[in-house]
Amino acid sequence: MTFRTPFLPAALLTSVAAVGLSPALAQNTPAPATSEAAQPSMRHHARMLPSQLVDGRIAFLKAELKITPAQETQWQQVATAMQQNATALDGVIGNARQQSGSMDAVQRLTLREQFAKIHADNDLRLLTAFKPLYASLSPEQQQMANPLVAV
Repeated sequence: MTFRTPFLPAALLTSVAAVGLSPALAQNTPAPATSEAAQPSMRHHARMLPSQLVDGRIAFLKAELKITPAQETQWQQVATAMQQNATALDGVIGNARQQSGSMDAVQRLTLREQFAKIHADNDLRLLTAFKPLYASLSPEQQQMANPLVAV
């Protein structure tokens, strides 16, 4: 699938990356009133964890950036950073989901702090891996990368 408008891939990446970045998103919303046997299954599938989405994001970015064999080493560093970032978010999200109904205000603020720390650590990890890749990209690849990695 090729996107002609840079906004579309940027919006896709941003929306997928946003999953798990907010404590509000990490909390379970009540499932619709159905039989109790169906509720656990519905909740389980309601929100995927970042690690369940990251391989698709990695494949999408690799295809959109048209990574060459010469850039593969740098790309693997980026892919590894993205996978590590997803795993780090999974831990905080899992914790948030387990405690979502029983947290008091201090616990919620602590959770927000944990998300902020994970987010900052993940940004640094990705930046460290992405700089060498970006330097190896052609001007055309850099133009494609710019909106895909937009804030």
